[in-house]
Amino acid sequence: MSATAGTAGVARTPPLARVLAAAGRAPVPLRAFLASRLLVLCAGAAGAMTVPLRTGWWPSDDPLRLSERLGSVGNVLAASAVRWDSIHYLQTAQHGYTSAASTVFYPLYPLLVRVLGTGLGSDVGAGVLISLAALAVALILLHRLTELELGRRAADVTVMLLAFAPLSFYFSAVYTESLYLVLSVGSVYAARRGRWRLAGILGGLAAATRVTGIGLVLLLGLMYVKERGVDRHLAWLAAIPAGLLAYLGFTAAKGYGFTAPFAGEGSAQYHHQMAGSLQTVVSAVRAAASGARALLSQPLYQPSLGGPFAPSTDSILLLVVLAVAIVTLVWAFRRLPIAYGMYSLAVLLVCTWSPVDGQPLKSFDRYALTIFPLWMAAGAWLSERRRVRPVLLVSAGLLAFWTFQFATWAWVA
Repeated sequence: MSATAGTAGVARTPPLARVLAAAGRAPVPLRAFLASRLLVLCAGAAGAMTVPLRTGWWPSDDPLRLSERLGSVGNVLAASAVRWDSIHYLQTAQHGYTSAASTVFYPLYPLLVRVLGTGLGSDVGAGVLISLAALAVALILLHRLTELELGRRAADVTVMLLAFAPLSFYFSAVYTESLYLVLSVGSVYAARRGRWRLAGILGGLAAATRVTGIGLVLLLGLMYVKERGVDRHLAWLAAIPAGLLAYLGFTAAKGYGFTAPFAGEGSAQYHHQMAGSLQTVVSAVRAAASGARALLSQPLYQPSLGGPFAPSTDSILLLVVLAVAIVTLVWAFRRLPIAYGMYSLAVLLVCTWSPVDGQPLKSFDRYALTIFPLWMAAGAWLSERRRVRPVLLVSAGLLAFWTFQFATWAWVA
């Protein structure tokens, strides 16, 4: 038999099958990143195509038409990335802080967008690239950190859970979620490897990205004292509050006041009240109870600029998210070193300290995205009970739904 005939008798593997086989051999963090971002891209594009049906929503939240300037194709591709607070970050990157209220958006992310955007010629492209790169690295570091603390199986589940979380489209949007995640996880991972100088620097950058970064002082401080006691190298952790203090000093120098970012939260634009976590929980329970009664006379699904559901439904959903976070926090204290639980508790307190009038837990579901010890604990719990697949399928479905809604300019967290 000729060589040609022998070759013809061997079935060739289709290119798609080869790609899928190669993807199956890729590390879990990479698989989680690629699959989840593809889902977000497709769901966002589908949502963007319905925007002309809701044209009245667009001008009110993008008065400068920053997203519209992307063009018809560009806006479809970037629909899951450029909505709501994205506009504020882009405006800050382009024009700096123009009012005291604008200082609620911390500086590191828009600064990076400005620097990279100058080179790329597109602030939107820079923001998306920063978020995607930060997410990819964050998933890798989170996998390594979780493997150190809880083992390989828990690490695999943790990164899949986080990548396909119902609101994880924020990790590839022009928002601070992925940048804060990579800095906070990177800080703790550096500490676990004994690189305390790097841990302090990354923690300081995290505190210049979101106020919750200050909680890393507690986490890393407890880790350091347990491992090495108290010595001169502990001073490196002072870099964490320095990141926040540097920003507050900047706002003071601009004439907005040393506490401008906190005062801005209570402005007429954002309606936050410094009531404390206990009052927030009490108000949230009352809002959910009122919402449950309202459901008897209101439809569950009410798509509008305020979101896909009626406010009464949102109150119930947000309280459920808080309850799940609290249960997971208990599990984190049981399965992880106490430093992780204390950090998670501190961040939860910060996230619930200033309720919004009318919706006490507004945006809490988004804030909880970056509390990585809770995801580590959830990953351990699910991996031990082998309930991963159904949870991931439901979560991916919810991710597609919320991404679609976000792309239509509906308010999502």
